[in-house]
Amino acid sequence: MSVRSYVIQLQAGVGQALLPDHRKMVPGVQYVVDAETFSKISLGARQNVIKVVTVNTDANTSNFYPAQTSTGINMQALGGVSFQNILTQTSTTLSGIAGNFSMAGFAAQGVSAGGAAGAGAGIGLPSATLSGSASNYTLTGPDGAHYALVYNGTNSTISGGWSTVWLDYNNRYVGVAASGAALVVKQDGLGTSYTISVNTTFPGSNGNVTTVGTKAGEFAGITLVSLPANNFGFIQVEGIHPNAAVASGTAVGTAVGLVSTNANGTLAVPTNTTPSVSSNLVVSGTALANNLVGTVLTTPASGTGTGQWFSQVEIRSRRVKKPYVRTLNKN
Repeated sequence: MSVRSYVIQLQAGVGQALLPDHRKMVPGVQYVVDAETFSKISLGARQNVIKVVTVNTDANTSNFYPAQTSTGINMQALGGVSFQNILTQTSTTLSGIAGNFSMAGFAAQGVSAGGAAGAGAGIGLPSATLSGSASNYTLTGPDGAHYALVYNGTNSTISGGWSTVWLDYNNRYVGVAASGAALVVKQDGLGTSYTISVNTTFPGSNGNVTTVGTKAGEFAGITLVSLPANNFGFIQVEGIHPNAAVASGTAVGTAVGLVSTNANGTLAVPTNTTPSVSSNLVVSGTALANNLVGTVLTTPASGTGTGQWFSQVEIRSRRVKKPYVRTLNKN
């Protein structure tokens, strides 16, 4: 599904705001913004400043098909294994993910040109054996969606469409929100919020993996297919997810986040959206503290035989972006 545009307005009580395209918003007026401009609106602004009135989309579909994956040059990877096949595979070993796949060309856009091993053209899995972790390895699809290779370090299967949190950010271990990885956000002396670091030890394919100082409990991404316990697989960390688990009755355009007590990876509207800092500098009510993920794009539909509801969700990027700096023209 492709989102064409959004109709937005200010939330009640907000006096004014400035859109990424430099338009000024005032109360009582609705504004049409294209999808690219909307994607630049921060999670905090989606939670506290704007309200989505309408989402204008192409024809809806719940199927998972990244652009340009089924035919043509992109099917030549590994004699017919497409981008789609790779993203939906799971395995107890790295070599089981499409047999150390290698891709090049338009379908192989990624954050590390030359592959994670640092040699060759296009994208390929690292050849080194990792001690139970998936390393920091990512793919970017032709439609701009972003995917990360992770390891389910829990003893339970994470179902398809469930949201995950980091158990060990450094070694890419993930679990569901109720897996014991509590998100704690604090504020430093300059007023900057940050996720506190914890020490972890998790079992891996070559013994325990111990990390001193890692994020835990922060949103990691949404599964594409069911990810069994102690398996490698890809999760989506940015872009439009076609079938994410959400709370029943969630309105289109709503900003949703993770619920720490929910064992089934469901996204929901945060109950506390009033930012505050306690006496011991613990932050609550902010987009980061609420583990805000993104925006619901379609009316939730009941999943067959799952007892859950699913919607298309636009996952807002959490990557640190280079700030825009306006410079004078010295010519």
